Amino acid sequence: MPLVKIVPIPVRMGPMSVMAYLLVGERVVVVDTGVGGQAPRILEALADEGRTASDISLILLTHGHGDHAGSAEALRIASGAPIALGAGDEEKCAAGRDTEMHGRGRSGAAMLTIIRARQALGAPTAGPAPDIIIDAARSLREFGVDADVVPMPGHTRGSLAVFTADGDALVGDLLGGGGRSRTAPEPGVFVSDEGAMDASIREVVRRRPVRTFTGHDLEPFTFEQLTEAFGA
Repeated sequence: MPLVKIVPIPVRMGPMSVMAYLLVGERVVVVDTGVGGQAPRILEALADEGRTASDISLILLTHGHGDHAGSAEALRIASGAPIALGAGDEEKCAAGRDTEMHGRGRSGAAMLTIIRARQALGAPTAGPAPDIIIDAARSLREFGVDADVVPMPGHTRGSLAVFTADGDALVGDLLGGGGRSRTAPEPGVFVSDEGAMDASIREVVRRRPVRTFTGHDLEPFTFEQLTEAFGA
């Protein structure tokens, strides 16, 4: 099976960026989709790789929040590919809001207060109903990409991470999540379970990824940066 090429697609979300990714192998797995209205941008990036919507075999959401799941339904319609979501995130994805998480530190708590106040002003945007629920580690080779998807709870109960055979990791909001591009990795700013998040971060480090791509950082982190931040 060919090496997996990771194509980052930064999506603007107000003053922040949220990341969608293409995993390009024999076929294409889309990891996260940004907010609503981003399907044309993702399909344009796909065309730049010489692929079409019919090459998409799977739309994989690292978790069920709307800034990552917002364009999944439009991509499903365009490609016919199924949507996969981690077990435990179905309800929050469908509801368009998350009442379980809390913000880490004063800045995280303040940001979460602002987010929830804005949500209260308007009806939440319902997310897609998944076709596939992932509750255990699973190979993506059946979807034409040499990688594994692994449950990594902490940011949400159903958070997932992807590890490619080439040594890259995509971890969603397990790291970062505050919308800034950092020079060093940090635990996710929004947390549903601190103990689970710490354990998931240790598991990522244990796997020794060459590069770690997050849900909101424009550049991946190196393994050296991970070990400097979290230990070997």
